[in-house]
Amino acid sequence: MKRLQCSHCTYPLTTCVCKYLQEPIKNRTRIIILQHPDETELAKNTVRLLTLQLSNIEVYVGESQRDFMQLLSQLNLATCALLYPSEHSVAAETLPNSQCNIETLLVIDGTWKKTNKILALNPWLKTLLAVSFNDIPKNKYTIRKAEQVYSLSTLEAVGLFLTHHDSIDSQPLLSLLDGMIEEQTKFMPAHVKARYPE
Repeated sequence: MKRLQCSHCTYPLTTCVCKYLQEPIKNRTRIIILQHPDETELAKNTVRLLTLQLSNIEVYVGESQRDFMQLLSQLNLATCALLYPSEHSVAAETLPNSQCNIETLLVIDGTWKKTNKILALNPWLKTLLAVSFNDIPKNKYTIRKAEQVYSLSTLEAVGLFLTHHDSIDSQPLLSLLDGMIEEQTKFMPAHVKARYPE
């Protein structure tokens, strides 16, 4: 039997996150998530939280370039950037003092293996300005194992970018993440919950 869902946040009623939501963040930069299909049904995925808290965000699910053709047809690539670490990436910390004109930020959502595959299948993404971070805070997303020491959840990475580029306080996003973690772990047996650091 399917569990009853909250009509607003779409989480099961037992793990509803609505009480952790704050006033929507009015982000100037348009955030576009390219989400791997395997991520859509994961309860621990943070893109759903971003769509609840940000006012300017779109999610496109797919993997190949064909999946993103509709999106591609309406993008001005000259004003787009890709949030992805590379040897040629620009540090988000330096963007406020740079000449970079970023109106739209694309973010690939998935495991590193899946995001690398999406990048490989979409050569147009490699033509975009790549953005990363010089200083990465400790990962707060403790209920999903990080594949790399510098890994952040999609929510944390987008929040950090908006802090630097849009001068936005990303605390509402982090508080929502904390709330989701609290709800996801509250029914766990003590010995299972102990695996996740506070």
